[in-house]
Amino acid sequence: MMKRVKAMLLLVLIGVVSLVEAQNQQTYLWTCTQVKTSTYEAYVFSKEFWVDFQVENQESRYTPSNSDVDKAEKLIKKRLAYVNRNHENQENCPIIDENLRQYKRQYVGFTDAYGAKVLWINFVWDPKLDDKMDKEITTVEGGCSHYFHLKVNLDTETIYGLEVNEPGEVQYIKKVHKRKRVRHY
Repeated sequence: MMKRVKAMLLLVLIGVVSLVEAQNQQTYLWTCTQVKTSTYEAYVFSKEFWVDFQVENQESRYTPSNSDVDKAEKLIKKRLAYVNRNHENQENCPIIDENLRQYKRQYVGFTDAYGAKVLWINFVWDPKLDDKMDKEITTVEGGCSHYFHLKVNLDTETIYGLEVNEPGEVQYIKKVHKRKRVRHY
């Protein structure tokens, strides 16, 4: 009798652990989607994924579709050289618009107060971060043009807000995942 009870408890425990693991995998799956083509590799974060930044006139977040990513990539290919004409932080470093295929991207979608879709795109050229690209928004200090981000307004078809990391030693910045606090009165 005692062996049966132990066996039943063991089965229940295994079932609970399996259920928790399955739920964690489901959460992970809806958080980020990989989009890979012959010219770029991107990781699209869902609107539910917590980020510690916003865009100007932000109204809300949204999850970019594959067609949004494709449109943004075409705009970047067409207009980045002009936006990057001053080659800020690219002395003795790669010129970003000449090396786009080298970068993996992270996409976060926003809508602004006018209803326009705005994509914040993080570009990373660092094989050491490949296994983190789908888990967190990569934040790095230094490293010059191996790391940059910009914004694309899909409705006005504009690229703006280009920020290229400064030269210097690479320092990876760990993210602190914050939870919303609920106040009880």
